Amino acid sequence: MFVSFLVIAHAPYLRRAGRQPSGEEPLHEMIAQGLIPLLNMLGDLQITGLGPRVAMACSPLLVEQLADPVVQKHFLLWMEERLARRSESLRHFELEENHHDSYLSRFYLEWSRQALHSFTNRYNRNLAQRLRELTTARVIEPLAGAASHAYLPLLGREESVRAQIEYGALHTAQSLGRPEGVWLPGSGWRLGIEAAISDVGVRYVVVDRSSLPPDAGFGPVIVDGCKLIAIAPDERIARHIWMPELGYVGDPLYRDPSEPGGYQAIGLGAPQPYDPYHALRRAQEHASHFVEMLIAESDRRPPNEMLLVLLDMDLIGTAWFEGPTWLQAVMTLCATHPALTLTTPGEYLKANRPRQRATLQVGSWGEGGHAPWRGPSSQVYWQSIHAAEEKMVQIATEFPSAEADQERALNQAARELMLAQTSDWPEALVATGYAGEQRERWQIYLSRFEQLTDMARLPNIGSSERFLLDQLEELDGPFLTLNYRMFAP
Repeated sequence: MFVSFLVIAHAPYLRRAGRQPSGEEPLHEMIAQGLIPLLNMLGDLQITGLGPRVAMACSPLLVEQLADPVVQKHFLLWMEERLARRSESLRHFELEENHHDSYLSRFYLEWSRQALHSFTNRYNRNLAQRLRELTTARVIEPLAGAASHAYLPLLGREESVRAQIEYGALHTAQSLGRPEGVWLPGSGWRLGIEAAISDVGVRYVVVDRSSLPPDAGFGPVIVDGCKLIAIAPDERIARHIWMPELGYVGDPLYRDPSEPGGYQAIGLGAPQPYDPYHALRRAQEHASHFVEMLIAESDRRPPNEMLLVLLDMDLIGTAWFEGPTWLQAVMTLCATHPALTLTTPGEYLKANRPRQRATLQVGSWGEGGHAPWRGPSSQVYWQSIHAAEEKMVQIATEFPSAEADQERALNQAARELMLAQTSDWPEALVATGYAGEQRERWQIYLSRFEQLTDMARLPNIGSSERFLLDQLEELDGPFLTLNYRMFAP
């Protein structure tokens, strides 16, 4: 049986967002606890000759930040501060003769030093470049995604959907390598999205099982009306990874993700002291159990069938500290077992053309269709986004041949709209039930969008407007090659 792992990674635009509670910290944690261990693992397996192969969907917004010198510098400072805090904690625990917490502090000090060494020496601070190198070495198969990780089914204009997909595919090709497939944020699907995806020339799209007809089976299907192939991850297998009640992440030996210091394990009923030695051994045991399930599944399926396993970087390493150890053991066992063959969806589809056709249905990985992104608390958000989309399409039609500062203003307006469309904002609004920081962020982007569209309509853009434009290009500076004309009908 063929086995493919799809790793998805995304972070909203947190460049210069400050510190906790809602600043750059989530991005730094993803880099330190998720991306660096993943890249180390793939590189180490490559050196051993095991031939690791994974599909990876990094949102273009995340890739932009990984390549940004400002983000790289801030991550370096954050890691140095973390090392200083750990060193101070170690001195404190040793004075108290607290042997267990001293042992843990030494463990985290060494772990952080290794991560920092990988970041600075092994990858020269640029993780985006390392991702491209692994793509060139055929270790990673990149998937394109929506440019700013917008939840596409709820956007108000088809021009927005096309701009998100087309620029996302272009950005992935330029930064990582030509994408074979597309990953949609939240696996959100509705009728019409297939047309925009087909136009960017990819082979397949990853959808949620809910978007496939009940009789579709487990294999890839050809989407009716186009040459696109749809693949759904295997949820029955994956639930052993991410469900706390059933899966590995809730094991009492694992580090409690809600305790920021990392000194407590989840425990049975109540937290207990954390011991990385026992926790990492348990991760190895869980890896063996997972591969045993894959082997059992291979006995029930045709030998040329592929099983797709979805892994979210928000979980692996970030919330599940032992996750990278588990994944390395899983990939090693898969690569050395005769019944399993590691592959990627694109590589598999080159040799195995699906015969079944299906019409995709509205769906997502959230319960209730679009419910995780649409609710009473996100209603104002979507109304504001739809109004801005209408204005963007209108002004792109009104000024098809803008030049100089007018073109700069319109390009920056398109960036601000895309940043406001990031799916993290409505998802947080629905999850928390109140506005707070999430509302403030997207409102800032839309306010800047209004300033820029008003600027573009001025007969002459003066020095004060040009100074504001310079500032906004620096503050909200992803997607340097984005052209506002992508929003034209």
